[in-house]
Amino acid sequence: MEIGWDELVRSMSPDLKGFLDNLDSLHYFIDHVVYKANLRGPSFRCEENPDGSLTLHYFTGRPGLYPIVRGVLREVARRVFNIDISLTITGRTQRSVQMASGERTEEHVIFLVKTLDQNRESNSDSLTAGPPPSIENFDQTLKMNAAEFCTALPYHIIMDEHCRLLQTGKELANHVPKELLAVGTPIMRIFEVNRPQIPFDFDNICNFINAVFVLQVKTSPTDMRKQREETENSDDTGTGASAAFHHGHHLKLKGQMMLLSNSKNLIYICSPYVTSIPELMQFGMRLTAMPLHDATRDLILLNQQRLTDVEVNLQLEANNEQLEVLAKDLEAEKQKTEMILRDMLPLSIATQLMNGEHIEAREYEQATVMFSDVPNFQSILPHSQPKDIVQMLNDLFHRFDRLVVMHKVYKVETVGDSYMTVGGIPEQLAEHAEMICHVAIGMLWEGRSVLEPVNKKPIQVRIGIHSGPIVAGVVALSMPRYCLFGDTVSVASSIEMSGSPGKIHCSEKAYKFATQTGRFDFTHRGRIFIKGKGEMEIYLLLRSTKKSVWEIVDRERDIEKNTIDGYEELETGMSYAEQQHTIVHPYVNQTSKSCSIS
Repeated sequence: MEIGWDELVRSMSPDLKGFLDNLDSLHYFIDHVVYKANLRGPSFRCEENPDGSLTLHYFTGRPGLYPIVRGVLREVARRVFNIDISLTITGRTQRSVQMASGERTEEHVIFLVKTLDQNRESNSDSLTAGPPPSIENFDQTLKMNAAEFCTALPYHIIMDEHCRLLQTGKELANHVPKELLAVGTPIMRIFEVNRPQIPFDFDNICNFINAVFVLQVKTSPTDMRKQREETENSDDTGTGASAAFHHGHHLKLKGQMMLLSNSKNLIYICSPYVTSIPELMQFGMRLTAMPLHDATRDLILLNQQRLTDVEVNLQLEANNEQLEVLAKDLEAEKQKTEMILRDMLPLSIATQLMNGEHIEAREYEQATVMFSDVPNFQSILPHSQPKDIVQMLNDLFHRFDRLVVMHKVYKVETVGDSYMTVGGIPEQLAEHAEMICHVAIGMLWEGRSVLEPVNKKPIQVRIGIHSGPIVAGVVALSMPRYCLFGDTVSVASSIEMSGSPGKIHCSEKAYKFATQTGRFDFTHRGRIFIKGKGEMEIYLLLRSTKKSVWEIVDRERDIEKNTIDGYEELETGMSYAEQQHTIVHPYVNQTSKSCSIS
């Protein structure tokens, strides 16, 4: 009762006798309907004594449990019916019963049940419901002919004390061969007992009169016809052998046994044991085969609705699982899209776009733009395979990307061999020029690690840096790009294009901003002509006195081969690149196309 069965237990009967008489059906419901188990529970049968006490017959296939039964029944009487009872054992026997599954020991214990409440007038007031109410003309015999009875109860069976057939309902002829329905046929020739698991004889049926009986037809009319046909075929061929035949669907009946007034005959009131329309169709039946008063009709219809709901729920679960898979795939695609968006745009701008915010174009008073390229890229192209060119640029730009992320600047874009970077955008930083200068030093170093495809010489990188005002914003919606506009971009590109390989060229503005927050060594190159600006002062960046090369590129120094700050090695590389630039090649005057955004 503590696990939720109390309401069902209290609703079974208003008195203890009715409760005990209906325990068998409750066990059947719990075993076969709730838990779908094929367990064999105990059986209880009560007899009312003249003094109002009860004689309880307890049958079980598990000997020795009767003390537990006595304690449980006392507790049920107290908690459900609010009475105190005593149970005295007046008899206990055991016998061996031969069943189809083997021999089994069956125990029969008889209890005398009395109430202990002295205030009650008699035992019967609390243990039984009392005599039935009087009905006028109840002593008159109500006549009903056999045909009417067989129509009202189309599946009933009446048997004598030897369990031989006396009468059946009219519908059984559709499921049992007619020759087996003759009066006097032993019931065991027609049916096998599924439940309760007892020998099928008159005494055992009376002992288990309160149990739910499930009988199954042994031979259907279809089986009989096939057997007859195969016997005839066997006789025609002269083989004398009987071929195996397929059994049809054998109907199950579920109901209760009742002892008739003469105490010599039993009636089995039952219904087909079917629970769904497909199962009904298997037996060649329709709902009209059951009378309107039979609750089996409602059970089939309700169960069909339940099966439909289950099918719908299964489909919904399948759809939900499919939606979950699609949602996971969508989330994975969303993450990929967000990763691509973060690669294409600054993180803060990408976050705003993913949140559905509108990005306004913005003017920045001061920022630093850097262009870098491979000055002899056009000379390398004619002598190299396309895949080698792509591999070389991938290697070079991968190294540049690492520096950009490490120093927290932003890569605007790459066009051909040109690589554009900006500092101080979109987050404004006072050290924007210092950060770009450190990246430039790292690019010179990393460029030396990438070799040209044909002559296997280190790549020479040319860099131009300029600081000034910039307008920046997101262009396009389907493929958004973060673009820079203004004079500063054009000047930085021109400085890079007019520079020398292996050198970092800085405008005067970039030089001033870099020395304000950082510590660098510059050398004055002189004035060069910049288209649209005229002559401008240009400075060459040599080193940072604040950071070593190893710190800038985040590489470990070989203490046996490298200097402490690494700038001697960087300067050697510059000198080598400058010497290589003076060697005459047939394509020495060709220059690469740089990205120019204005």
